[in-house]
Amino acid sequence: MKKTKKPKRSNLYTKNYFFVLSVIILILGLVAFSDNYLFDVRQESNSNPLYVIHGLMMFSWYTIVVIQTNHIRKLNVKAHRRLGIIGFFIAVLVIISIGYLNFIDVPYSELPFFGKANRIFFPVFILLIGLAYVKRDRPELHKHAIFVAILLMMEPLLSRVGMNTGTDAAVVAPNIWLILWISLFVYDIIRLRGLHFLTYSGLIFWFVVYAIVS
Repeated sequence: MKKTKKPKRSNLYTKNYFFVLSVIILILGLVAFSDNYLFDVRQESNSNPLYVIHGLMMFSWYTIVVIQTNHIRKLNVKAHRRLGIIGFFIAVLVIISIGYLNFIDVPYSELPFFGKANRIFFPVFILLIGLAYVKRDRPELHKHAIFVAILLMMEPLLSRVGMNTGTDAAVVAPNIWLILWISLFVYDIIRLRGLHFLTYSGLIFWFVVYAIVS
């Protein structure tokens, strides 16, 4: 007998979840790099065009994710699809900029454990963004692929949040990270009446990678 799918549930949390999550991530990004554009604009990295371009690409990426999730929240599917082409193009530019910075950075063996984790997460980020584009006609898979990709790559942002707020990055970063993952679990339980495979496999992968590199 064919297994019937459980009907999806919707409430205030699920309707606004991805929009609110994307806004939170954008705000965290603004805090993380506030020294670059506000408090210490004369720092050395600001004179390197590669880092400036990368920063602009990341800001554009997080901004367009906010706009896109808001379109879906308001059921403006046509606008979401039109902007999606631009969003995918920006995602490709983000991938190129991260890839190039990794290429010119120190060798993998010389990286700290979190740097090694980021190198491992990066190919998975690429695969998930590609999956999101190919499966853009399947809303839940599309959304989960994008946000699991984003969550996996958040260490540089979260560590800088700790540094720029005068708190302990080693404490702040993993705690914020886990809260964001848990929020996705809550969304799944309410909306899907279970866990999306990308949600739990993404978190398991996250734990496994850090267990290996630590």
